[in-house]
Amino acid sequence: MKSLNYNKPDISNFTIASEPEVLYVSSPKLIEFSVSKFELLSKKLLFSQVEWADILHISDRTLQRYIKDSKPFEGLYAEHLQQLDNMANLAIELFVQPEKVKNWLTSSKQVLQHTLNFASLKSFWGVKLISNELGRMAYGVYI
Repeated sequence: MKSLNYNKPDISNFTIASEPEVLYVSSPKLIEFSVSKFELLSKKLLFSQVEWADILHISDRTLQRYIKDSKPFEGLYAEHLQQLDNMANLAIELFVQPEKVKNWLTSSKQVLQHTLNFASLKSFWGVKLISNELGRMAYGVYI
């Protein structure tokens, strides 16, 4: 049997990308949520500092340090705050006044066999359920 010799490029001169690098673009920069954005969010959602700390699963003192040092929120905190900001924009559009938004968010309500209340704001899923309900209310779809 005869063997074929192909002219293959010298691998040492080239970098061959592996499958994940080819299909996905990754950014080296972390997603951040600045303290100034947080202050704007806290004007939309009128929660106390203790309530904000509870929502973010951090101590009140840690939240104070973030604010004092103007240290941006990173990782899951930033993602959670971004999700809350999107939800707050929907709520303000619907209720207009931040006080009404807070009253609605803190009151207990049954939505699709789920109880939504202040505790719902502590999880990504809870914020998503609240955002979905706000969307239904905006379009007049009540379930």
